[in-house]
Amino acid sequence: MIKDQRGFSESGNWYKGNLHSHTTSSDGRLTPDEAVELYREHGYSFLCFSEHDLYTDRRDEFDCEDFIILPGLEASVILCDKEQTGSRLKVHHIHGILGTEEMQRKAGAKVFEEQEFVEPRKFCGTWDGAGESQKLCDYLRSRGCITVYNHPVWSRVEPEEFIHTEGLWAIEIFNYNTVNESNTGFDCLSWDRMLRGGRNIGAAATDDNHNEGSFDDACGGYIVVKAEKLTHEAILENMIKGNYYSSAGPEIYDWGIEAGKAWIECSPVYRIDFIAGNHINDGRSLVCKKRGETLQRGMYTLHGDEDYIRIQVSDKYGRTAWTNAIFGDR
Repeated sequence: MIKDQRGFSESGNWYKGNLHSHTTSSDGRLTPDEAVELYREHGYSFLCFSEHDLYTDRRDEFDCEDFIILPGLEASVILCDKEQTGSRLKVHHIHGILGTEEMQRKAGAKVFEEQEFVEPRKFCGTWDGAGESQKLCDYLRSRGCITVYNHPVWSRVEPEEFIHTEGLWAIEIFNYNTVNESNTGFDCLSWDRMLRGGRNIGAAATDDNHNEGSFDDACGGYIVVKAEKLTHEAILENMIKGNYYSSAGPEIYDWGIEAGKAWIECSPVYRIDFIAGNHINDGRSLVCKKRGETLQRGMYTLHGDEDYIRIQVSDKYGRTAWTNAIFGDR
């Protein structure tokens, strides 16, 4: 049984941010200054520079009253082809984002330093994929970070090579760059496999922008966090709590469970999907029947045996927004 509860806190302000971004500090084309200008112009309140294997902390340069930087990096483990050692077969890209003050105190002197490089582990021909994912996640957490498993479909990894990784805060379910590069940026399937296994793991929509110009990869995937104020501590605390939603376009205003019903209020959309675990036929989709019709509220009566419920809403262009999951007693 899933108890009555709100999906978001009753009080707080909404802050939009991109957790996955590359600049000229690694393989991006925009300077950090240009990236900050771009995202501020598009209404963002926070941004993480997740440079490849390079930790950066640009808070002193860019933090102000209405915009903050989340320090972080995108760390790697690489499996290369045995015959062509320069050709990558699979990669683990796990994002480390500087955690809360408590997490930093626990890490102590191990907290990453500005411009610290983390040498990627490289294998040729074979690897222990699941083991390497766990090692990298554990390492980033020991350095005071929360962790996100990035773009698993694009990375060509098998689900068993990452879905059992303990300690992940979230999985990237939408990566705007790889969606537009090769349609390899969606992965709700792995997220649901983890949720069905009892893992209360969050989701993240991101850009992974490099701004190379071959295709659009900026300002298309983001999270929106509800927090009392725009500070690193408040944003991280509410991210960890799941007090946010992910989106590629639509807005989610509120959602929750009330009197045995899951409900949601959102911007005008074409369909609302209630996705539940674990029994066959649990869940329901509400879809507009006429051209020009929209939905802004949806409701689903729970059967009472759902292990979890999450909701996603999609507009007529296929752009989607996702809640996190609410779990039942079991």
